[in-house]
Amino acid sequence: MAKPSLLLVDDDKNTLDGLVRILQCEGYPVSGVLSGYDALKLLFKKKFDVMITDLNMPGMDGLTLIHEVRKGKEPIAIVIVTANSSVKTSVNGEGNWECDYFLKKPVNIRELKAILEKLCIC
Repeated sequence: MAKPSLLLVDDDKNTLDGLVRILQCEGYPVSGVLSGYDALKLLFKKKFDVMITDLNMPGMDGLTLIHEVRKGKEPIAIVIVTANSSVKTSVNGEGNWECDYFLKKPVNIRELKAILEKLCIC
């Protein structure tokens, strides 16, 4: 079974580079960008199965990015990574902001891999 292609979005370069490296070693096709604007540009050029995004980013925050991505016609699973666990209720309370999974920072790689395996089955 092919692993889903991933787009990682995080303004923290160290976090982004670390996750990209780990996921590539696990065999996932991964692209990483440092902003919501860069994510949208890349999404216009390439199809991804899953977007993993931070919420708190300068410029375009994660919620705005999700809203823009959901406007598109291409299906994509979205995983939010956040240090604020109370965000889950407010995000999924808004129909336009729905995401598939939440992960709390710092990211637990085993938990992330379990989520990606579930997404691969769908």
